Amino acid sequence: MAYKDRKRIMELVASKDLFLLDGDGTLYLWDKAYNGSNLFIKKLKELKKNFIILSNNDSQSKENRLKLLSKELGIKFEENQLLLPNDIIEDFMLKKHIKRFDGLISEDLKKELSKKGFIADIKRPEIIIIGFDVDLNYKKLIRVITHINNGVKFILTHSDPLCPYKNKQEIPDAGLMVNMVSEATKKTPSNKFGKPYKSTINYIIKKYGCNRGNMLIIGDRINTDIKMAVENDISSIWITGGKRTNPVNYYPTESVSSIGELYNIIKMM
Repeated sequence: MAYKDRKRIMELVASKDLFLLDGDGTLYLWDKAYNGSNLFIKKLKELKKNFIILSNNDSQSKENRLKLLSKELGIKFEENQLLLPNDIIEDFMLKKHIKRFDGLISEDLKKELSKKGFIADIKRPEIIIIGFDVDLNYKKLIRVITHINNGVKFILTHSDPLCPYKNKQEIPDAGLMVNMVSEATKKTPSNKFGKPYKSTINYIIKKYGCNRGNMLIIGDRINTDIKMAVENDISSIWITGGKRTNPVNYYPTESVSSIGELYNIIKMM
């Protein structure tokens, strides 16, 4: 389903003010930028377009992720140009007056939450957070399951089962981790965040003062990036990565094979 109407793509880019750019699989793969990513972002800046790298990857603190992306893409990013599940769960916990947490999350995210004034408490948590835990161990898993069985609610940072990784591999992500927890406890998360959930778009609208009609979502995953676009009535460009078919019934406004191809289409604007 290759659309690739060059004129329509240029019109889309010209008419939108806020670009929601997927990270892993679109701009970069784990810690390596794709060809054209740097040029595409620089072109957006030249066109005076606002953008947010909107990633479901909460395996790192936001501070460390920004450092990595700035290095790999050769661009200094502002704090508000990267949005992670980290930001949204912090906002949720503040609004709910939740201080003490435990969960299946990385040590880096745990440290970030602690710096923000939340308290890591493995004995009496008020909430359990299930995320992309790159420091997972069995002892932690049993502890979290015990808390949930004892009545502590749990939330999910995002639902991706797999994360794109080096050498075209995919590795277990939060979606698989929550499946283990749900199977063991026979319970489901009280709240889910990240893409494709509406809570993420609502957070962006409130924080960045924009509306859906001025947004353009660019990403490689039909079931997160494009689904979020369709369900929120937002225009989108699917980065196909060479795929020729759409496996689910969420259809993008336009599609291109790569971020490099998208840059080549708009570079003369």
